[in-house]
Amino acid sequence: MMLKKIFLSLFVLFAFQLAVAQKKINVKVVQDTLTDLQTPNLVNKIENYKLLIDRNNFLLKKNYDLTGIEKEVPPIEKGISGFKNKFDSLSKNMNIRNLNSIIILLEEATEKLDTYQKKLADYQKKLNDSNTEIDKILVDKDLNISISDSVLNEQVHELLVDAKNLQYQQKKILSSVNFWNSKVSVCMYQTNDLVSDMTYMGIAKKMDMFSAEESSLFSLKTKAYKNSLYTVVTNSLTSSFKIVTIYLKSRTGVIIFTLFIFIGLTFWLNYNLRRIKKQEDSATILSLSNLIKRSMWLSSIFCFLTYMPLFFGNPPMSFLHLFEFARIIVLYFLIAPFINQPFKIVWTGIVIIWTGYAIDDLLLESAYGERMLLLFLGIIMIFICVFLLKSKEKFFRILEESPVARALIIFVLFQIIISVLCNITGRLTLAKTFGITALQCLVYGVVLKVFCRIVIEAIYLQTETFQSSRISEYINFKEIQYRIQRNLWILACMAFFVGFVRSLGYYDLLMKFSSNFFYEERAIGSYKFTLASVLIFFIIIWISSLISGFINFFFGYEKSITEGKRNGLNSMMLLVRLAIYSVGFLIAIAAAGIPLDRISIMLGALGVGIGFGLQNIINNLVSGVIIAFERPIQIGDQIEIGTKAGLVKEIGIRSSKIHSADGADIIVPNGDLLSQHLINWTMQDRRKRIEFIIGVPYDSDLEAARTVIAEELSTNPNISKSSAPGININDFGESSVRLKIHIWVDDLSLASEARTTAMIGTKKALAQVGIVLETAI
Repeated sequence: MMLKKIFLSLFVLFAFQLAVAQKKINVKVVQDTLTDLQTPNLVNKIENYKLLIDRNNFLLKKNYDLTGIEKEVPPIEKGISGFKNKFDSLSKNMNIRNLNSIIILLEEATEKLDTYQKKLADYQKKLNDSNTEIDKILVDKDLNISISDSVLNEQVHELLVDAKNLQYQQKKILSSVNFWNSKVSVCMYQTNDLVSDMTYMGIAKKMDMFSAEESSLFSLKTKAYKNSLYTVVTNSLTSSFKIVTIYLKSRTGVIIFTLFIFIGLTFWLNYNLRRIKKQEDSATILSLSNLIKRSMWLSSIFCFLTYMPLFFGNPPMSFLHLFEFARIIVLYFLIAPFINQPFKIVWTGIVIIWTGYAIDDLLLESAYGERMLLLFLGIIMIFICVFLLKSKEKFFRILEESPVARALIIFVLFQIIISVLCNITGRLTLAKTFGITALQCLVYGVVLKVFCRIVIEAIYLQTETFQSSRISEYINFKEIQYRIQRNLWILACMAFFVGFVRSLGYYDLLMKFSSNFFYEERAIGSYKFTLASVLIFFIIIWISSLISGFINFFFGYEKSITEGKRNGLNSMMLLVRLAIYSVGFLIAIAAAGIPLDRISIMLGALGVGIGFGLQNIINNLVSGVIIAFERPIQIGDQIEIGTKAGLVKEIGIRSSKIHSADGADIIVPNGDLLSQHLINWTMQDRRKRIEFIIGVPYDSDLEAARTVIAEELSTNPNISKSSAPGININDFGESSVRLKIHIWVDDLSLASEARTTAMIGTKKALAQVGIVLETAI
């Protein structure tokens, strides 16, 4: 009995498991077999996956270009290795200039590597994201079920094959990206480490340069130096050439841009010269543009060599000296004919001494001959400075004497004396620094003065070229010559200061100090700002004001005043100036990063200010805009407003100027021009009617008198022929009949002269026929 129960239990358990297994098999069959309801969804999914694969295939071919990185990274890696080997073997002999040049190149390499690293990181992210999308396709269960439709089954198979191929290509490119990313990371680490070491060594050398680095000149021995001066110069120039070559390879865009400026400048000068040479007074015109007349090509090349280094930021000193050498040679031949005879030898000596100091500034190690050469050049330069200070003659025949020339020579002399003393006491770095800085200051002074003179001469030639053109009716080129000179000297002073700091070797420190000073975050209450944002705001406002000012005198009013012509273009310039101020203000706010909520608070405060005390100012500003649109007056109009009369000289944003007949300029608020009665004599034309009254005796023949007067007035050249004079009886006086005569003139500027000649002619004509005018009419 017990045995039967056991068998029965086993049978029930077996039957139950068999049923469950059968159920699972049935479910699995249902899951692995595509139903009619699932077919449309699968078709849509296949289409979407195909689009996804096609898009990723396209991006894989177009967006992951490693050619540039594969081409650029190995030379950078090789250069870093070369600099590292050089630093490890010659670190004790490297001077500050050489360290700065290598640091500049390494920092540029760091910028490139950082760009490559970001690019490769972006590639990695995109490839990983794309690979994740492809993985989802490959593990999608809907694509791994049994499909009875052979066509659909083939499409699924092709889709899976394409996904696997794409995944393989992605992993292949990703491995390449990871490889170059690791190389770039290693290069970045080596570069930063090398820059850090060189920076600290440069700081140490700057701190030690005030102490004696070598023996004094009196105890100097030839055996203390390994190489001769010739060997040191050859090796240093070769190294400098390599540094310049490496530096310029990454500056192709800047070089092309500056060359385009050079070509445009040369074409402009050549065009103006050709047009002026065709004029009758060309000799007189060119006599005032001596430098460009001397050689247009030398002038263009000199300007190119002057402005080009400014586009390179902080280049190596070898690059600067190369361009400065080319510039001083061009300058030597450009100004040689204009140097007074006693100073030609002096100028030649300055060029030779500058060349010697510039080469010495590039030397990688010291030599016995270098110390002696520095002493010789320094002594010669001291004599030259003393000669220039004692001389009372002008250095240049064509350039006016600068008020700061004497102070500059004294400053140069002071630095040269320090250089000589440092050389004697063994402080070679200080001797070289002060020596080259002194020569640079002197040469910079001459270079910037000649550069400003060439710019002024170019503007003068432009003035004379378009003197007879219609453009000159609106643009005042002559005023540009005087206004731009001040701005040129401001820029020249800034360039001189930058060059001086570069020569001393403290350009990097100046930039770091300026950056920390201007970009340090400050706070007023809860509002945080930097001085850089404030400076940017005011600079943009200043630039807007400068552009507005240039437009104001480019399209000036002098010719309208002298020629008596209306100038509608000048009136429209008011709208342009307002637009410039408005756009400049908005750009300044955006560039400075001022929040909009602060602007709303400021506008609210401005509204309160208008309500309390700025009504008149705002009224005048709005009136200026209305005048610009409606144009009731224009530049050159003859108007009367209240008791004031004169010629409209300028229409400003807040007020306008009227030039009276007495020669005074009357400032009239724009609000008064709209609120008061305004008489515009020249709104339609310049014609004007004038009149005068005469008295003839009662016994005179009035018809004969009128005929005589009409004949006389018809011969007056100042009276308009288009309108006949009017001669009418005005009234009967006590002792005479009063005749009112009115005449027209074509130009109101002739009104006074026409009235005078008409009255004189009338008196004479009546006297000839026996009619004497009564004094009491």
